[in-house]
Amino acid sequence: MLRIEVSESGQAALPPIDIEDAVFIIGSDVMARIRLPAAAARPQHVRIEHGRWHALAPIQGGGEGGEIGDGVTLGVGAYSVRVGPSPADAIASPPQRTESLARELMRAMLGTAGAPTLEIERGGSGKRTLAPPESTLVIGRGDEANWIIVDDDLSRTHAEVRRSWDGVRIADLRSKNGTMVDGVRVGPDGAALRDGAVIELGKVVMRFRDPAEKHLGGPAPSPAAPAASAAVAGAASEPKPSVLPFYIAIAIMLLALAGLVWVLSV
Repeated sequence: MLRIEVSESGQAALPPIDIEDAVFIIGSDVMARIRLPAAAARPQHVRIEHGRWHALAPIQGGGEGGEIGDGVTLGVGAYSVRVGPSPADAIASPPQRTESLARELMRAMLGTAGAPTLEIERGGSGKRTLAPPESTLVIGRGDEANWIIVDDDLSRTHAEVRRSWDGVRIADLRSKNGTMVDGVRVGPDGAALRDGAVIELGKVVMRFRDPAEKHLGGPAPSPAAPAASAAVAGAASEPKPSVLPFYIAIAIMLLALAGLVWVLSV
């Protein structure tokens, strides 16, 4: 089993990922076992295969591959990826850890705008930004809750939202009226939240937003992009000049020439 630790330049490493797979990919592709933001990594940047690493795209500091041995640090864009043997007592990390850590890397690129949020859309008003991992937010109408929402249909402690290194989940705290995510009832075991998920708590309807998930497949959009697109679209729809006057001029010239030939032949 191998342990992978990812850190951004000048920052502390994120929690490690322990992988049992003998072959896996480090890159920005959605199927990569170690997923990095597309702004820094190619879809398939490094291939790990039976104790060796193979560069599929340029590595900071150079090199095309070699033995992992006691450990090797690979520079991928602004990130350092250390690959080495896992400790003897290590337990394989769940698959969702990879995507969650990729979102955390993207949050660093987006700054304060990259944090996940919950916003009430019906049954009240309010918005909460989730604290960094590991953190919990208890929603309910009682003083025991972290986010108190006045609604008689809510229990005093109705639901708990947990942001961990494995993602964001919501769990029902055995409430009287239940918790729904995208129309599906959630139990005490909870359900994962993805960008755009709709959460129903009594009469309250809120939406989960995760900007990092939205931009994970590529860099954050540039404000100039829409204007540029509009300019291209305008150029594409601009009518082409008509060629009809050109053909009319040719026809007149041919008729004049024919007339001249007839006059000279008389």
